[in-house]
Amino acid sequence: MSSRALLTLDIGTRKVAGLVTTSGPKGLKILAAEVMEHAERSMLDGQIHDVMAVAEVVSQVKRKLERRVREPLRDVAVAAAGRALRTVRGEAVRQLSGLTQLTAEEVFSLELEAVQAAQTALSEVLREGERPQDYHYVGHSVTRCVLDGFPLANLVGQRGTVAEVDVIATFLPRGVVDSLVAVVERCGLEMIALTLEPIAALTVAVPQSMRHLNLALVDIGAGTSDIALTAAGAVVAYDMVPIAGDEITEALSEAYLLDFKVGERVKRQISAAESVEFTDILGQTHRESREAMVQALQPAVRRLAGQIARRILALNSGKPPQAVLLVGGGSMTPSLTECLAAEIGLPAQRVAVRGRDAISGVEGARNILKGPDCITPIGIAVAARDHSTLGFAYVYVNGRGVRLFRPNRLTVADALLAAGVSIRELHGTIGKGLTVTVNGELRIVPGTFGRPARILVNGEAAGLEAQVQHQDRIEVEPGTPGEPGRATVADVAPEACVQTELVLNGDAVTVPPLVTVNGEPAGPERELQDNDAVVVRPLRTVSDALACLGFSDALAQQVISYTLNGKPESVTWQRYLVSHNGRPATPAALEAPLAPGDSLTVEPCPPPTAGALAARIAGGHAVRVRVNGAEHRLPAQGVTVRVNGQVAGHDEPLRADDHIAVTTSDEPPIFASLLVAAGVATTPPPGMRQLIMRLNGRDAEFVTPVADGDEAEIKWI
Repeated sequence: MSSRALLTLDIGTRKVAGLVTTSGPKGLKILAAEVMEHAERSMLDGQIHDVMAVAEVVSQVKRKLERRVREPLRDVAVAAAGRALRTVRGEAVRQLSGLTQLTAEEVFSLELEAVQAAQTALSEVLREGERPQDYHYVGHSVTRCVLDGFPLANLVGQRGTVAEVDVIATFLPRGVVDSLVAVVERCGLEMIALTLEPIAALTVAVPQSMRHLNLALVDIGAGTSDIALTAAGAVVAYDMVPIAGDEITEALSEAYLLDFKVGERVKRQISAAESVEFTDILGQTHRESREAMVQALQPAVRRLAGQIARRILALNSGKPPQAVLLVGGGSMTPSLTECLAAEIGLPAQRVAVRGRDAISGVEGARNILKGPDCITPIGIAVAARDHSTLGFAYVYVNGRGVRLFRPNRLTVADALLAAGVSIRELHGTIGKGLTVTVNGELRIVPGTFGRPARILVNGEAAGLEAQVQHQDRIEVEPGTPGEPGRATVADVAPEACVQTELVLNGDAVTVPPLVTVNGEPAGPERELQDNDAVVVRPLRTVSDALACLGFSDALAQQVISYTLNGKPESVTWQRYLVSHNGRPATPAALEAPLAPGDSLTVEPCPPPTAGALAARIAGGHAVRVRVNGAEHRLPAQGVTVRVNGQVAGHDEPLRADDHIAVTTSDEPPIFASLLVAAGVATTPPPGMRQLIMRLNGRDAEFVTPVADGDEAEIKWI
C-alpha cells in the first residue's frame, strides 16, 4: 500500500470501529482510531437492517477521524460478515480434438465453466426464497484436473480428447455487500477493498507461520460467532453460529429486568469490578456481586459454548483442534473459556482470548484498540495493506452495469461471470470429431476450428485474463463453434479406390475392393457416421473378385425339398458354373490367388423345372424297341404335370415345398414315334423313293402300336 492514509471500518452489530492507517517503519501505523456504538439496534447478526442509521454512525466516526488526521478521507476498506460466505463445488467437461495442445486460455476458460456450474448448483444450498443471482462470485480454487480419465496437476500443454476440471467457488450475498456499499457511499466514501471478517481476524491472530497447526479461531461479536479452522498450512473451513454476546446481554436483562442498553453496560462491568450497581426497568437500584451475576449467566454461557463447540467438532471431523483462540468483544464473557474447553474436550489452558498483544508489526492507538475486540478492525487494515482483500469495481458488460468483488486483481472473466455471460459460448470450440474404425484400427477425423469470442475493453481487443478497472466498458461478441468432422470411406481408407482389371465373360472390367460399413456393402463415396466400422477387403483371391462382382455365392448350392406324387423328394441346384482362366472353379479353387488380367466366366444354371420331373416320370414308363439293331426308348404318352393342384407347363420352375403330381396315359406309342426316336427322315433322301417299315418281321403302318421288346426295321429304298 502507498503511504497515503487509508480509512478502515469494522461495521459490527453493536458498534463501528474506524481507524486511519499508513505504512510505518515497523509495518502498519495507526494514525487515529474511533469507536462508536449504534444508538439503536440497526444491525442484527452482522447484517445491516437500517442503512440510514448505520450511515449516520459511520459519518460521525469519519468526521472525528478527519479532524484528528487533518485531511479528508475518501478511500475505505471494510469487511463482510463471514456467516454469509458460501462455498460450492462445480465441474466442467469438454470434448477435445486430441490433435492440439491445451492452451492456458482454454484451461482458464474450462475453470470458468466449472465456476458457472457451481453458480447453478448454488441454488441447492440456499435457504428458501434465496436465488443464485443474489450472490456475488468472489473467487475459486481448482481441486481436480483430469485428462482422458487420468488425474493431472496441470492441463496446460497436454493433448487429449476429454478434459475435466473440478473447482470450489466462493460466493457472498449481494444483500450483505450492497448494504455495506450503500452505507459507505452515503458517507461520501469509496470502497476500494473488501475482506471477510474471519479472514481479517486470521490475518493478525493466526499468521501464516501458525497455520500448520490445527487451530480454531472464534470471533465472538454481538450477533454471531464466526469460526475459522486451520490445518496443514491452510484455512480449511469457515462457519458461524447465530449466537454471540447479545445472548449473554439478553440473559442478564431477563434475570434482573434490565433495559437492553443497561444490560450491555452491566455485562461489560462484570469482568472489571467485584460488584455492579444498576437500576432495573422498575426504577429500583441494585448492587450485585460479580460472583452472583456470573452464576446467573451460567446457563446462557454454557449454551453459547455448546453451540460453538459443536460446530468446531463438526468442521474438524469430530475431533477437537489443538487449541482454540477467541477474539471479539463477546470473548470477554466471564467463564466462557472454561465452559468452551469443557464442551470441546480440551484442557482449559488450550482455550485462550487473544488481544492486541498478539499482534506484531502494528503500532499506534493502544489506548483505544487494546482488547480482543480490536483484532478484526486491525486485521481489515492489515489485509488491505497486504492486498489479501477483495478488489472492487463497477464495470459495464454490453451496456449493463455489474459490481465485481474478487481477490487480487479483477479480470474480464470476473465481469463476464458477474454479468451471467456463458463462458462455453465464448469459446470457439472445435467441432466434434468423427470417430470410426478401418479394419479394426481407430481413425479420428477432427472437426473444424470455431471462431473465438471477440472481447473489447474500452474498444481494445482483450482476453479473459485481461485486467479491468473501475468504470471500464466491456463488449462481448460470442464465439461460434466449429463444424463436426466429416469424411467418406475414401477419405479414411484410400485403398478403397484401388481397382483391379479383369476379364468377365469375355469383357474387360475394373473391379474395386470389397468395402463394407457396419457389415453392409458400401462404395468409396459413402458418407460416414460417428462410430461406423469400415472394412476394406482387397482383391486377393477369385472369391474376393466374385464377391465384388456380385457373385459372392457363385458356387453355393441350394437344396429344394418338394413332394412328387406324394413322396418327399429333394434336388440340389447350383446357381452358376464358374471357371477361372478356362478351368472350372471348385470351392477350393475359389481361394486361388488373383492377378490383374485374369479371366472369369460365370454362367447361370437354370433352376430345376416341373418338366424335368415329368420327363423323369415319363422315362420310367418308356417302351424299349430295337430299330435296325439299335435300342431306342419311347417315353410314355399323355404326360400331365400339376403343381400344387394346378396344371403347369414343363418349364414351370421348381420351388421349395411344391407338391408335384405327374400322370401318364395307358395308350402305347405308335410306329411313327420310332421314326423320331431313330432319327429317320420322313421325306425321301435324294435317289430314294420308298420307305420300308417292318415290326417284328411284318409290314407296319405309321399308326401301328409298338410294345416293349419289339424289333423294328426302317429304311429308304
